[in-house]
Amino acid sequence: MKIPTLIVLSALASLPLLTHAETAPPQTFAFETYVGRAYNCLENLPDKEGMPYFNIFWTDPAEAGHAGGIDSPDLCSRMWEASIMARHMTGRTCSNETIFGKNALRFMDPATGLVVPGTAFFVFTHSIAMHAETTAYADSKDPALLDMIRKAADNLPTTYDMAWRSEPIKCLMNGARLANYQPALDYAGKLVHGDSMVGNPNNKKFGGHMHAQMRVLAGAADYALYMKDIALLDQINAIYLNAMSLPGARFGFLRETSRDDDLVGCETCGVMDFVALATTLANNGYPEHWGDVERVVRNQLVENQVVDGSWLKPGDKPDTANASWRNVGSRMVGGFAGWSSPTHMLAYREDDHGRTRAFQNCCIGSGIQAFYIAWKSASRFENGVLSVNMHFDKLLPQAEIRCYQPYKGYLSVALNEACKVRVRVPDFVDAKDVKVSSNKGEVKVAVENGYLELGPRQAGEKIEVTYPVPVKEEEIASGNPKGHQYHYRVTWKGDTVVRMTPIGEQYKTGYSEGMKKDVDCFYGEEGPGRLYQREEMLKDVTPALAQLHADDGAIDFWQLHAK
Repeated sequence: MKIPTLIVLSALASLPLLTHAETAPPQTFAFETYVGRAYNCLENLPDKEGMPYFNIFWTDPAEAGHAGGIDSPDLCSRMWEASIMARHMTGRTCSNETIFGKNALRFMDPATGLVVPGTAFFVFTHSIAMHAETTAYADSKDPALLDMIRKAADNLPTTYDMAWRSEPIKCLMNGARLANYQPALDYAGKLVHGDSMVGNPNNKKFGGHMHAQMRVLAGAADYALYMKDIALLDQINAIYLNAMSLPGARFGFLRETSRDDDLVGCETCGVMDFVALATTLANNGYPEHWGDVERVVRNQLVENQVVDGSWLKPGDKPDTANASWRNVGSRMVGGFAGWSSPTHMLAYREDDHGRTRAFQNCCIGSGIQAFYIAWKSASRFENGVLSVNMHFDKLLPQAEIRCYQPYKGYLSVALNEACKVRVRVPDFVDAKDVKVSSNKGEVKVAVENGYLELGPRQAGEKIEVTYPVPVKEEEIASGNPKGHQYHYRVTWKGDTVVRMTPIGEQYKTGYSEGMKKDVDCFYGEEGPGRLYQREEMLKDVTPALAQLHADDGAIDFWQLHAK
């Protein structure tokens, strides 16, 4: 059935600045809003050759700088993949999508399918590049990309000793599924069983770099599902639960890594891989994790997106081959944090050759991808059943779902065709306090495994679900085990953090093991880009309906099935 599609027409037009409610009325939560904002940095931040800048330095004026081998295959691949996903989410083609793809492929060896020899962080970078290739192949069905994916699976085992690096598991599994290619599956299995975290069946603890290790876990979960290895999947779930016990993880403050000093930051790349793992688990037997995904997305992922870059001073110096100073702050709007704190866009002022890195722009592509992964699974239609897994807006060919959280506990489902309907009960609500009505008469409700099972419904029916959205507070502490602890009072309204209040001692400096000295840190009220300025969300108002674009069903690596 063909239905009208509302397309985001402009990257910035009609998008609310979420930290300044007085400038725009509140809107419903639509993934398209945030991804639409990201077009600004996708299109305006790269240099004249379409090459993204890896570094944004907090200098006077702010500087966007290349980082040699890192921002070539890595960033071009991430931006290419993000542009493809953004197009499927918004209906708008990024003006740099084609050049990102060409630049990414320039750094791939056509003879081996691998990133070119000498690439920085070879194994990890290849995992990024090959994942982008699998996304591009799922989008275009270009046989040349399929050939590159197969060559990479053939050549990875003999090109590099990877006994200690397992990040390629997920891209190999994408290749195994898309190409039905046994060597990709075989090598993914070798990496899973040889990995120090999941290769030991007795290990249930998470550790290491959030981005890298969550990427390993997401790939290993894919492999476990494909092989019907329930014991491995249960082990991965146990490791996931251990990661969720880390301070701040409940609202998405996922520390980049554990350090032996006072500095702790949240990298958007790590948030993306967390969302990928949690979504894979929730889609495949662990639906209790949908609440985790919803909280992480509503809170730290949203807050990690730049809506105001005015703290980065503008400049008008002419660009050079390696750097740009032109209005870097405004060009970063729509990008994502590399090291946020619970209260600021940048957690600490740690220098790189005498300059503070404000952003690392691998996080731009990762932020878009995180929104895409959550969007795909927010509501799904499969085998005649509509499942509303998270209380976000979503447009499908079969239905339009709208939610008013955090302003009101209200969700509606407008059906375009007859189907069974199920709606997950939010974690903060008791099912007995949820009310369901329909314009077609009485709705009989059964509660099973955390869902309201509403049974067969009719085309043209509008179902309305209402529930309370309580306000509560909790106190948390975040920091490394051997360093300062930073304390906060977190105010929740339903699944949304509406206020983040530093309490106790507000350290203005912290020790950096890398620099061997104290550096400025921003865990209190003072610092660049204050986060969680959300007082307007405490209001009981009816938000305006945000613009949506229909999910066309393409590119889905997270609703997985066994072979």
